[in-house]
Amino acid sequence: MKITEEIKISDNGFVFNSKTGDSFNVNPFGLELLKYIAEDKDFDSIKDEILGKYDVDSLTLEKDFYEFCALLKHHQIVAQGDPMEFK
Repeated sequence: MKITEEIKISDNGFVFNSKTGDSFNVNPFGLELLKYIAEDKDFDSIKDEILGKYDVDSLTLEKDFYEFCALLKHHQIVAQGDPMEFK
């Protein structure tokens, strides 16, 4: 999964799609996930980082991550594809 090149993300969580003109705000956790995706980290690496940093169980993380990625695809922030696939 890759963030499309039309997407610009600020350090405070403002996301702008220059292709559609849409803009969004993500919370700090969403921003952290976007940064991991932008760094081409695979899901297992992201999962390890999040599980080590936050009090969340693996199943909840996977469910929430999948839902977040579905929203990213819906708003054309990432290219279409399986949220668990990276690169």
